[in-house]
Amino acid sequence: MLAQTPDKVPLAPGAAIRENTKAITLTESRWSKVKEILSEGVFTDPVKGNVIEHVAAKTAEGKPVYIGTRLKVVADKITEVEINFDDSARVNVKNLVPYDPLFNTIVPPEQRATREQLERIITSYFQGLTDRKPIEADYDARCDRYHSGNRVTHNPKNGVEESGDVGCYESNLGPKPWGPATEVRIGLVDPEHGIVIGYAILYYGNSPRRMQISELFKILDGRIRMVDNIGLMQDGITTSGFTQTSARLAAKTFFVCSLSQ
Repeated sequence: MLAQTPDKVPLAPGAAIRENTKAITLTESRWSKVKEILSEGVFTDPVKGNVIEHVAAKTAEGKPVYIGTRLKVVADKITEVEINFDDSARVNVKNLVPYDPLFNTIVPPEQRATREQLERIITSYFQGLTDRKPIEADYDARCDRYHSGNRVTHNPKNGVEESGDVGCYESNLGPKPWGPATEVRIGLVDPEHGIVIGYAILYYGNSPRRMQISELFKILDGRIRMVDNIGLMQDGITTSGFTQTSARLAAKTFFVCSLSQ
């Protein structure tokens, strides 16, 4: 994508490609604006078949951007490309370059949760965005959440939310203007590094505006320690274009292809 040769990307026939929920071709992606990558975090899940990357970059004009890219790989071909591209003025590279090394640390075995436990914690997290009843035991008191590099917790002047000087748990308590969170998906689980990446469409009451959220969680000793969020507010979002059902179908295709080989 940096070399402006998207035709060399190994896409499967009929690959689903979406950027900020809109169906596109790779040649239409805002990646064409990117000149240089400044930092990156790359995570993989061989069970779900996803490779997900969060990248801080700059355009040819020197504008900072923050990009989340999910690739679904089946039988050595990319079947899904999901891009969350934030090129708004709120991108704050101060907290994105370098990418926080905490996300790449290996969790000691005694502090490590299972895949099932990690999925339960993050499923409950998104449920808390709907019913505003987060589970306190799932959060580390020091947990901070960042939106495209802006720390919105323990920071009363964050300029993004009005939660005040509170942590991740308190900021999700009700009443809040958002909810429900729909189309919740777990895209990646990495127990060794304590990483879960989840997606959802977040409603804002009766407003036509919706936020597509892609959140990367670091979990230590069964508690959410840090959240790296790319949240894109737009009018008229009805779907991300990807669901848990499509993920299961892709997994089924993978196993069928594997058996046929």
